[in-house]
Amino acid sequence: MKQIFNFQFSIFNSNKGYTLIELLAVIIILVAVGTIITSILVSSLRGGNRSNTVNEVRQNGNHMLSQMSKMIAYAKSFDGVSIDGVNYVKDCVVTIPPPPTPTPTPASYSYVKITSFDGGQTVFSCGNGTIASNGASFINTTNLSVSSCSFSCNQTNFLSAPTIDINFTLSKINSGFFLENQTTIPFETSVTPRNN
Repeated sequence: MKQIFNFQFSIFNSNKGYTLIELLAVIIILVAVGTIITSILVSSLRGGNRSNTVNEVRQNGNHMLSQMSKMIAYAKSFDGVSIDGVNYVKDCVVTIPPPPTPTPTPASYSYVKITSFDGGQTVFSCGNGTIASNGASFINTTNLSVSSCSFSCNQTNFLSAPTIDINFTLSKINSGFFLENQTTIPFETSVTPRNN
């Protein structure tokens, strides 16, 4: 009987395998390390997505601003600004001597018309979530949208050239599960036609 008891006792004290507690401890440690590594990878990918989104919006906005600015600056003539696209105002005198206090805010327009040196007319327009040149949108992707778009015109007197202000906000529409895939950036610039 003593031999049977010693045999059973030696089975329980055997060092040939792992206990259930040891296996559970290893599994918990592996899950914790895996969770930490996964969160670091996801955070890196999300940061990269955010950078790509901001770069895409910034590049498109800067491209639109530079194209409009160059065309307006080097136009043969400035043909005016308009609210409705039909009636254009060429003289944009805002201040009347003596200037009132506070200085009046320039009017906001949706259209700017210029004539280039080849004689062709170009109309820049704001509306329907885009900025267009003669009806063709400057935005070439469907996930970008323009808001708060306006043109304003300032002129100190009838002899000086007008200054056209271009203002808009460009947004990338959420195209994925994460919020970092969307961003909104305001753009603005002022340009004076050189040939007026």
